[in-house]
Amino acid sequence: MLRLADEVGVKSADGSVCTWQEGSSQQRGLAVQLFLDRDREQLTLGSACLSRVDATYDASSKWDHTLSRVRSVLARPDLLADFAHMIAFDAWVGNADRHQENWGTIEPMSAGNTRLAPMYDPAACLGAELLEGNRHFQETSRQAEELRRYIQRCPSGFGNGASPILLEQVIREIALWPEWRDNVRAWLAAFAKGMDTFEAFLPTVPSSWLPQHRKQFAIRLLNQRLRWLEGLM
Repeated sequence: MLRLADEVGVKSADGSVCTWQEGSSQQRGLAVQLFLDRDREQLTLGSACLSRVDATYDASSKWDHTLSRVRSVLARPDLLADFAHMIAFDAWVGNADRHQENWGTIEPMSAGNTRLAPMYDPAACLGAELLEGNRHFQETSRQAEELRRYIQRCPSGFGNGASPILLEQVIREIALWPEWRDNVRAWLAAFAKGMDTFEAFLPTVPSSWLPQHRKQFAIRLLNQRLRWLEGLM
């Protein structure tokens, strides 16, 4: 996903799959290259950004992570555009976990401009939570309808102050931002072109990491999510 994001113009970190040993068990995951100058800059996670400027924000409640709070914190048009671009990518790939510690700002320790941190963790996507044997991996006559329902139920990592909201609700709200309206058509065009890149890249992923039926599901999901996103515009 980090590679795909880079291909379609979303600011993202460089990352690589990795394995490590915990006792007798081998684990696998993602290693992300450091994306700031440790001597001159610091990463401030979204939760800290919100706490610093909003006395009513409760960092222990993820449902206090609202788009209106994010907008008031980022404030600058360039930061808001980069954030909206990241959310558009989330909507395309179905990233269900853009919580308040899954984004941040890079701030200079002395002089300089704050910038949005590149996307560093888009892993909760493409059906990553689906267990083997799930009906979504099977060819059925109801496949398209079930996939449509699956897309509509996608969580987001955002709330309305009292409860979680779905990713579709996030898109409907952020679609009111001028930074979204001014750029979304170009973003979606880039996503559409990115489908070819994604399909070419998939065969390079070992089947032990992503079996063939999950690769096929990922392609179907990205295609249908793109049509769904276009339909919300």
